[in-house]
Amino acid sequence: MKPYRDIEKITAPIRNMQKSLIPALALQESLELPLKNFQKSFEHISKIYASIPKFENPILQHLDTFKEIGNQLKEFTEKTPTSLLLIAQHGWFIELDTTLGMPSQIAYEIQDGSVETANELLIEYYQSNLDRIFENLINRHSNRKEILNQIFISFRSGNHSILIPSVLTQIDGICFDFTKKKFFIKEKNNSYLPQVTSELEKSADSFLYLYLSPLQNQTPIMVREQDILKFPCHLNRHEILHGISTDYGTKINSLKVISLLKYISDLLTDLDRKTLSTTACVAARLADATPLLHKRLMSAKKAANY
Repeated sequence: MKPYRDIEKITAPIRNMQKSLIPALALQESLELPLKNFQKSFEHISKIYASIPKFENPILQHLDTFKEIGNQLKEFTEKTPTSLLLIAQHGWFIELDTTLGMPSQIAYEIQDGSVETANELLIEYYQSNLDRIFENLINRHSNRKEILNQIFISFRSGNHSILIPSVLTQIDGICFDFTKKKFFIKEKNNSYLPQVTSELEKSADSFLYLYLSPLQNQTPIMVREQDILKFPCHLNRHEILHGISTDYGTKINSLKVISLLKYISDLLTDLDRKTLSTTACVAARLADATPLLHKRLMSAKKAANY
């Protein structure tokens, strides 16, 4: 996925700057804390920054970059789980290919009472990225290529009542392919969590763990029929597959279940590959979301080599 392909390239200046600063600033230890201390490590950046004497050194002018990264990552780790859960309670799931700020942007619109604006933004996003999303899904799940192709064709032809049940079955299917557990079967010791949640929790690193909140809490797509009215979205798998709901076949509902399929696929695929680097992933996303920050990092690299 895009945020992870340029990991080494994006983080090279950070690593070079670390080496240059070690004798005076001892940043190496603070930037290599275990991943389980993810948030605390970035909070520590700001403390280090505040305590450094401002003596003449061409490298020190770039310490603002580290402070900016620390502040953004601290905000990201605090807000992302809550934002993702709020969005999921309105029926949407955010794929891992989005920019760093998208969950916060959508959550802000919902909290501001602009649910329609949030829906419009997500409809536009998923509709404009649909070709790429299905190309990803087919490449990852080649055993389901024909089914996924038919789902894609169904969307393009407006057959939403056919598409939605098919997507819901594929969500269970890909979960079973990777974990031998299913999404729409509940945990034995928990009456509302997806069966696959425990498998994801066991394997997720600190970065991906931030994205699991929609699977660790109740969302309308999988709650019991009697609980659906507690949520602002009434798109519910049980009511659809058991024939209770008859008005679910809309474009927005098709995109919502596709968003869930892609979200689950992202989590399962990356956990299976075991190639994610927490700090590098976030650095890559920051560079993608803030070109100016990336430019400053390149300047820092030049100064470090001076």
